[in-house]
Amino acid sequence: MYKRQVLELFTSQGSSSCPIADALLSKLGARPGVLVLSYSIDYWDYLGWRDTLARHGNYERQRQYARMLGDGLVYTPQMVVDGLIDVNGRDEIAIETAIEAAAVRLAGVKVSVNLRAEGDTLVIDIGAAPENSEKRAATIWLAIAKKVETVAVTRGENRGRELSYHHPVRELTPIGVWAGEAITLRLPLKDLKTRGGDYLMVLLQMEGAGPILGAAEFDQL
Repeated sequence: MYKRQVLELFTSQGSSSCPIADALLSKLGARPGVLVLSYSIDYWDYLGWRDTLARHGNYERQRQYARMLGDGLVYTPQMVVDGLIDVNGRDEIAIETAIEAAAVRLAGVKVSVNLRAEGDTLVIDIGAAPENSEKRAATIWLAIAKKVETVAVTRGENRGRELSYHHPVRELTPIGVWAGEAITLRLPLKDLKTRGGDYLMVLLQMEGAGPILGAAEFDQL
């Protein structure tokens, strides 16, 4: 059975509530079968420190999740598990519970995603929908990130601290649509290497920030 799970953390360099969650994401990301991404947001910049990793697209993704999963509110640190469940990113017990619950809810619908390099091309192989599962359209997302980014914060709530971020997202782009059948995409590695990251992840996600059906990572940029 295909068992990879995706954890997405919405965080801020300007909030003292976030460093514990950042460290926890790194810990969870070392676990086999768990893929992680970190999204810095900027709505705490008014506290005195401008987040150096924030991008508007990160906030937009968090807003999409807020509309799909809850009451429309956004907060940090927020952890989203498999696009299905959101919990406080500092609460390890809640995260573990969410990981188990998401695995149960997605059992039987997970789709294989595999990445490999062929010369100077990245090959993305996405499998067909499992037998007896509903075939619905899903977006194929490409996330470009850094493996690790360390930031020295000199102002705000985290003044004087060096904060490390595991897989901070630099770019998140839709690159195709999956309709339930097996599909292969090819991207030039030369282009991917110019986008400011040294790590990438491909996500297969139901439309509208829905459940993540599959994912794979590539760390040879």
